[in-house]
Amino acid sequence: MTTPALLIGLGAAVLLLLAGYLAGLWRGSRERTRLRGVAEQQAAILQHWKQRNTGALDDDGTLKSTIEQVLAPLVERERLSLDLARVGIAGERRDLSPLLEQVARVGNFGSVLLSNEDGLVVASAGTAPDFDAMAAATVRLTGVADQFAARRGGAMAVVIRDAADSTTLCRLFTTHGQKMALTAISNDTRLTAVALDPALTKIETALAAPVQVEG
Repeated sequence: MTTPALLIGLGAAVLLLLAGYLAGLWRGSRERTRLRGVAEQQAAILQHWKQRNTGALDDDGTLKSTIEQVLAPLVERERLSLDLARVGIAGERRDLSPLLEQVARVGNFGSVLLSNEDGLVVASAGTAPDFDAMAAATVRLTGVADQFAARRGGAMAVVIRDAADSTTLCRLFTTHGQKMALTAISNDTRLTAVALDPALTKIETALAAPVQVEG
């Protein structure tokens, strides 16, 4: 083989090698571009899920707060019921005022009044300016309530929320043939119609106890 032929063959081999190298570089560049695109896509997906999960956590927190607000009256009612059920009595009718003082303290009531159907004060506790006037108003209030509920067995409780954002609860009950009213005033607007029910048993027991005669 002559020298020109060797040179041509060597040049062709070099060109083939160079072409293969360039082709490899092109394929490598294309693959790197593809992988870069995949990585960017995965990063975008990951960021999307992070934002979505963060939003979900925020929603869960809001939902939890909403649930707590909805359940708060129920939780408070159960707490009040348990506390009032633990109120103690000495077994003497003359201890009704101390009993109402316990009810006022446990229930965080500003005033508590026990009155009869004649509008007379049986016992009281708290800071009401005039329990006699409160007892008289209770008779009028319960009378109107009974008229509204006459066809449904009569009224059992009346709840009033006034402009001062106070709540007045009047719980009606009958013991030993006598109609009574247990009235409480509170600043808690979550007070329900059955809030005083746990205290009724203790009051009825105290009312049934004999009156001790001095001397």
